[in-house]
Amino acid sequence: MPLKLMRLVWFSLAWVPACGFAHAILVGAHPAPNQKLAQPPTSVTLRFDAPVGKRYLAVAVVDQQRRRVDEQDAARDLLDGSLVKASLKQPLPPGEYLVRYRVQSADSHIVTGSYRFIIIGKADAQAKTPSWLDRLTDLFTGR
Repeated sequence: MPLKLMRLVWFSLAWVPACGFAHAILVGAHPAPNQKLAQPPTSVTLRFDAPVGKRYLAVAVVDQQRRRVDEQDAARDLLDGSLVKASLKQPLPPGEYLVRYRVQSADSHIVTGSYRFIIIGKADAQAKTPSWLDRLTDLFTGR
């Protein structure tokens, strides 16, 4: 009988829903990863698949010279704990920027990640001729 009970307990624990133990996953961002912008954004907004903790919350945006261009004011949204927002210094010049984030998941694990976005500026946006890779990507994505 104890063996059956142990198997039952093990089987039950193996099927506990994964959402109770899941790490927060970045599911959306503005600016989006690899997005090319004609106008500089005023902030970075990150959306996770679940609310994140207030402790260990950090967002840093750096330029190509590794200088911080965010206002160091990253915070969770008051109404939606899955949204994190950080203001950016203005005006941001054209260039490539790196967004790095660190949040605490509901399961208390720390999740980190990063992505890039590019500000191409108005003149560059109008004068830029799409590369063969851009045209090929547009062909397959239906743009």
